[in-house]
Amino acid sequence: MTISRHALRESEQYRWYALAVIMTGSMMGTLDASIANVAMPTLARVYSSTVDNAEWVILSFMLVSASTLVLFGRLGDMFGQKRIYLGGFAIFGLSSLACAFSPTLLFLIVARGIQAIGAGMLVSSNQALIVDSFPTEQRGRAIGFNGAAVAVGLSLGPIVGGAIITYGDWRWIFLINVPISIIALTAAAFILKRPVNKRGEGFDPLGALLSIAGLFSLSLALSRSHIWGWHSPWTWGLIAASVVLLTIFVAVERRVAAPTLDLALFKSRVFAFSVLAALIYFVGIAGVIFIVPLAAQTTLGASALAAGLLLTPVTAANVILAPLAGGLSDKVPVRYVSTAGALIVGFGLFLMSRLPHHPAAWQMIASLMVAGAGTAVFSQPNNSAIMGSAPPNRRGIAAGTLATARTTGQLLGIAVASAIYFARVEQLGPLGETFAPATSYFGFVAVVMLAVAAISWVRE
Repeated sequence: MTISRHALRESEQYRWYALAVIMTGSMMGTLDASIANVAMPTLARVYSSTVDNAEWVILSFMLVSASTLVLFGRLGDMFGQKRIYLGGFAIFGLSSLACAFSPTLLFLIVARGIQAIGAGMLVSSNQALIVDSFPTEQRGRAIGFNGAAVAVGLSLGPIVGGAIITYGDWRWIFLINVPISIIALTAAAFILKRPVNKRGEGFDPLGALLSIAGLFSLSLALSRSHIWGWHSPWTWGLIAASVVLLTIFVAVERRVAAPTLDLALFKSRVFAFSVLAALIYFVGIAGVIFIVPLAAQTTLGASALAAGLLLTPVTAANVILAPLAGGLSDKVPVRYVSTAGALIVGFGLFLMSRLPHHPAAWQMIASLMVAGAGTAVFSQPNNSAIMGSAPPNRRGIAAGTLATARTTGQLLGIAVASAIYFARVEQLGPLGETFAPATSYFGFVAVVMLAVAAISWVRE
């Protein structure tokens, strides 16, 4: 028995079919952001280069995606989220093919940047598509399911990448995206409803250029600060440039009729405080995800695979609890749910800060399970609050702003975590070779989560 496209789109189950397609894009975009991380030594060897040069394969993806999310959110509002989403799959699949057969390292770096454009189009559209597909009373639950897909993508990236590098051909790190993109593109074209034609929507090219340049400068400074050092003129020069460019960007956006980033969104206390809470939250949690495997390998002698698997409780908690937390936020005011989530994360990190200098794996896993439960309870209701507070014609911008807060927070979190961790290594002397530097950082993030909880509570 076959079902027509029209019948599917008008059926009661349409929203769930649409969610399945949206979750595929969410998982692909986040999985590919981390799947190549374990391949740096291999790529350096294949292209007869250094690991430092090979790291630009990761950096090009991070920098391009982080600096274009707001733009793609705006384009989605102008031309329809479905068009941006389909374009994202097409670019992602074709660029993945180019990555797999890159003749030089430079070609691969450029191809990864193009791949990041496709990923940015997918990530900037997914939240808006969910809000457009679901009624208000089911929105939180749907966003929760999508959050579970994001968590799966983030955690599976290093595991899948490591398995491919260990047992197969490195090209499959990129080739794996091609059949998935083709299937997802076909399904999305068939399932998702046609976008509404929006007339009279202008475009702000100067604002788009300023936002890309400002976010790119900030992201580059944060991502390379551990190499250049915080006293480097390159680090502070790029940070200063980003401040100037983003200040001019805000001034321009206040004056144009069709801004790339509608600053009127921030007049909503719920939107502004929820975005701020998300930014600070991602600063803290990204640092934890960075420090746990690093400390497990350098001080506890764990293998790369074992260190990566220590984060599995965080993923498992998100897969199980994210849909439940999102559904709860449909019935209970968001401030209660997300504030509780931030406090649970803080308590989990407090437990991690009390770990012994040579903790057993079960002690780390138990603490991470608590923190992971909190991440699920905080993130999805907070995302729902951001998207729910945006008007229909600005949901793409809202989704792009949320994604930008996440990526910027992650970059800043890794930079801060690295600075604090290695400073403590030097300060503690012999204890620096134990888990003590990591526990110091976890205590710092526990306090940060109290700030996130406070912001969540006063947003309404």
